[in-house]
Amino acid sequence: MKQLYLLLFFMGTFSLAAQHTGAVAGNEEARIRVHPNPATADVVYVESDSNAPKTVRVFDLFGKVVLERRLMGDALVIDRLVPGVYMVRIEQNGKYATKKLVVR
Repeated sequence: MKQLYLLLFFMGTFSLAAQHTGAVAGNEEARIRVHPNPATADVVYVESDSNAPKTVRVFDLFGKVVLERRLMGDALVIDRLVPGVYMVRIEQNGKYATKKLVVR
């Protein structure tokens, strides 16, 4: 009987919560495309609906910034990146997007 009360007590104390991790609160998510992905050359293209300049930060999976550029066009040179998986954070016109990039 004690186990039943404990089970009911624990069942009543758990709750689930969801958290949106896309865009920062107050900002819309930018519509960005990073290609080719996986990257096999020294250049990837970061395309958006706007021609405005964009800030691109490439993070390794430990959260360290390994590349940061301000782009006026779409070409991002990645020749210094070793093969692996990266997260690309793009900011343009106050909007943000985060994409995964695989470098081979």
